[in-house]
Amino acid sequence: MRITVTVDDPTGAFQGKLLALLAEHAPQVEVDATWTIERAARYYRELPTRARDIVRLAAVQDGLVEAGELRTNGDGSLRGHSGALKRVLERGVRQGWWPDGMTPPIEPQGPGFGNVKGYLMPLHLVDIFSTAIDNIEK
Repeated sequence: MRITVTVDDPTGAFQGKLLALLAEHAPQVEVDATWTIERAARYYRELPTRARDIVRLAAVQDGLVEAGELRTNGDGSLRGHSGALKRVLERGVRQGWWPDGMTPPIEPQGPGFGNVKGYLMPLHLVDIFSTAIDNIEK
């Protein structure tokens, strides 16, 4: 048996009770942590402008955005972009937009600490985010 529950704008008390019930039956509960067009649209709308540009470019460029495309003066800093992408993902969990355990839809690429070389969106998410962004921008 499969049961899907969608609750729009739950109150804190209701959400707490529902999550407690689910935790009690955790071995039988499977959480849907997949990106959908609706989730992608919500994520995109919540991003600040520059982070939104990264996601939009990744969606139209088969998942890859080179750092050079984002630097306005050729060597400008990309500081703060990764943080904004992560904060919206975390806010979505807190607000109940999606469950904990969602994989980041786009991640910085680089040598570790230091300059970001670009951003990469997994190929299986490109069409989902592209459709979501098209729906928003129309």
